[in-house]
Amino acid sequence: MQSADWLIVLLFLAASLVVGLYFTRRASSGLGEFFLSGRNLPWWLAGTSMAATSFSADTPLYVTGLVREHGIYENWQWWCFILSGMLSVYFFARLWRRLGIVTDVELINLRYSGKEASVLRGFKALYFSFAIHTIIKAQVILAMAKIMGIALGWGKWESIGISSSITIAYTMLSGYWGVVTTDFFQFIIAMTGAIVLAFAASSKAGGIAHIKAVLPAHVLSFFPSPGSAAFMAFLGYISLSWWSKYSSDGGGVLVQRMASSKDERQSFFATLYFNVATFALRTWPWVVAALASLVLYPHFADNEAVYPKMMVDLLPVGLRGLMLASFFAAFMSCLSTYLNLSSAYFVNDFYKPFIRPGKDDRHYIKVARIMVLVLSVATAIITYNVSSIIGVFKFLIAFGSGTGLVYIMRWFWWRINAWSEISALVASSLFTAIVYTSRVFVHMPYYGRLSLIIGFSTAVWVAVTFLTKPVEPEKLRDFYRRTTPGGPGWGPVKAGLPADQRTAAGTLTGAFTQWVLGCVFLVGLTLGIGEAVLGFYLPAFLWLSASALTGFKLYRPGSFS
Repeated sequence: MQSADWLIVLLFLAASLVVGLYFTRRASSGLGEFFLSGRNLPWWLAGTSMAATSFSADTPLYVTGLVREHGIYENWQWWCFILSGMLSVYFFARLWRRLGIVTDVELINLRYSGKEASVLRGFKALYFSFAIHTIIKAQVILAMAKIMGIALGWGKWESIGISSSITIAYTMLSGYWGVVTTDFFQFIIAMTGAIVLAFAASSKAGGIAHIKAVLPAHVLSFFPSPGSAAFMAFLGYISLSWWSKYSSDGGGVLVQRMASSKDERQSFFATLYFNVATFALRTWPWVVAALASLVLYPHFADNEAVYPKMMVDLLPVGLRGLMLASFFAAFMSCLSTYLNLSSAYFVNDFYKPFIRPGKDDRHYIKVARIMVLVLSVATAIITYNVSSIIGVFKFLIAFGSGTGLVYIMRWFWWRINAWSEISALVASSLFTAIVYTSRVFVHMPYYGRLSLIIGFSTAVWVAVTFLTKPVEPEKLRDFYRRTTPGGPGWGPVKAGLPADQRTAAGTLTGAFTQWVLGCVFLVGLTLGIGEAVLGFYLPAFLWLSASALTGFKLYRPGSFS
């Protein structure tokens, strides 16, 4: 790193801090401003914030590790979430915005009744704040620590402290306003850095044609060979992972942005734009760089750390600083989101309803800022004790994987109650711990473990649902009137409503058809762009044609109204 590189990085960090200072007063005016920007975001800003948050500093390292260890096809480990992403677009984006909530956990008291609902809400607030989100933030900071170690020679503690401090500062000051505003230019910088490194790495490796000539065919394949262990894992990803995860109906990060959009239409477009940017656009600079790394560094101890190694070795002065700034941008956008959302869970769903109800917003904003700092310390401790980004990611997919179906069904089946969620959460967490610690399962493939966790958890929550009392009728009627999700699963509830309150805004059959078309559109666009980038023009034409046809079918007058 030369003086010019440091100047670029410092200017970027200073700009982020200035944004935090600029929005401090506005964020301090109320909880709605601190956590949701006054519910007034346009689709392009909310969608860019979604994409920036999911970018993160760990994702290019993660993708590099997948490609180097297996091949392009292993990206189905996360490409499978195209299916749940489009589910959010066509089923849930409007519903979440219609609810008018602050966090997805707040849904619990609107959907269920009784003490069990209050206990579930409080528990999930702490569960996400201190467990799930801490693991996610640790994954993100671990990636930044690896980058700083390679690029600057810093130790893990120095990297954790220095890379996090600016983010913590502007997140505490400006709340969600600072998060989404910095996300916008952070996403642009992060994408620019990824493209620059992809060009530099592929050029150094002799160009795409040379990379294709020297690498084995299976590394360049978009799908694993049928009958192989990798193919079985692929089937597990596309048949199990996407719907079984705890974020199957959107998840806290997306829900926060859906809830902060101006209206339901803006929420829909934000979620659609996010999915296109995440899968079709972001994927390929990382994959190209990973393929080039196999030519340039065929033997490297840490497959994930090759990505920042290429930054150090291949980029000249100035571009190296831009690339490091892009790492900071990706890292900060993700970390700031999870810090803000974690404090929202704690304040909105635990502290405010159960510990100190009835206080003014100034009090709750003060607590939220304190929690940003507390959660940062907890995350730093966890980060210091993990070493593999891919390992953390796969554990997160499995952890809580038995809960995804109940989160989907609570929108469309009246019989789901708080005990359904509680039993799914407990069963999934306990069985995941057993599967990942017992010697009995140590040699079982990942998809086998996932199947066991999902099967056991689903059997438990379905049995508990029928063994416990349903939610009281008036509560269910209120929820249906507020959301009108539609579908036959609400038959007994709709029967107790006046005729003019029974009709949903759309049919589930129509939403399902749009979801299928949307999945084909996005898979075709993602794989078509990749095939074109790598010079496989016939399959690129076929995939892009499928994407264009389904896109044309989806885009008709009134489709997005």
